[in-house]
Amino acid sequence: MNIKQMSAVVSAALLAVTVAAASSVSVANEDKANQSEHKFELAKQYYGQCTDTDSAQFDGIKPQLKAFTDMEIMAETMADPAKFAQLMTVVNDPRTIHVMIKCATEPVMWDTWMSGMTDFNKMSRAMGHFMNPNMYMQWMMAPMNPAMYQPMMQMADPGYYTRWMNAMMNPAFYQPITSLADVNWYTPRINWMMNPQSMQPMFNMMNLGGYFAPAPAAGSSAVAPAN
Repeated sequence: MNIKQMSAVVSAALLAVTVAAASSVSVANEDKANQSEHKFELAKQYYGQCTDTDSAQFDGIKPQLKAFTDMEIMAETMADPAKFAQLMTVVNDPRTIHVMIKCATEPVMWDTWMSGMTDFNKMSRAMGHFMNPNMYMQWMMAPMNPAMYQPMMQMADPGYYTRWMNAMMNPAFYQPITSLADVNWYTPRINWMMNPQSMQPMFNMMNLGGYFAPAPAAGSSAVAPAN
């Protein structure tokens, strides 16, 4: 094997190592993002409790519901008038209201909020949207955007009033209130408050170096939100 052939082999080996390392970093970052993302398992279950619903309908509103689980997505939504109007259209539905109220009382949702609100990098990116002058320009031009009037157009749809009438007659719609009378409802919530791990994100805020630490290795004991 001559020098030129040896150089080619060494170069190929180095290239393979570089590609493998880059791939491992990409997979690690993707896994970390997937762990922190809310799973919406309970939300889908609660949506199914409503009348005239299916999984395809829930998948249609899921992108908008993500704004209530991630402050960065909410800031991006509020910075865009068209996205904000679309969010209001989804929220202005009794089925969505039912899901949001039910999920807001779940400890797994509190874990998601606690993790997001104490993430220095995420909150910095969220605040960056409000420091962008383009946001204020878009809102100044919003009255001329037809998409801004989509929530009001719902009022002209008879199906809108039918959905609310059906919701008022569905006992599941009142579960967020009636569940307060169930003693067992308080047990997991009290356990969450008494668990020191629930407050760990607040203690992490005191250690800014932790925000710049490498992603945890596979098989670590970090618990991701299950909802």
